Amino acid sequence: MTPMGLEHPEKPSGNRAIPNPSGAYSGAPAAQNPAPEKPNDPDLVAIMTAWPTLPPAIRAGVLALIRAGGADSEHNR
Repeated sequence: MTPMGLEHPEKPSGNRAIPNPSGAYSGAPAAQNPAPEKPNDPDLVAIMTAWPTLPPAIRAGVLALIRAGGADSEHNR
């Protein structure tokens, strides 16, 4: 059959398939929440380390102390 117009050649020109078909790749880092930096204050590190294992009553007490000191201004409004 003779070509009649803009037909695809029998052999591709060397173009490759898209390597990541799930979406565009910009080269930017993934939009994930990075791990927070570890604080330099050893007392704060101790609180952060213990927090997941503290009973709810102790957590409430710590938060009450923070709020009483005025450090948690967002919750004191």
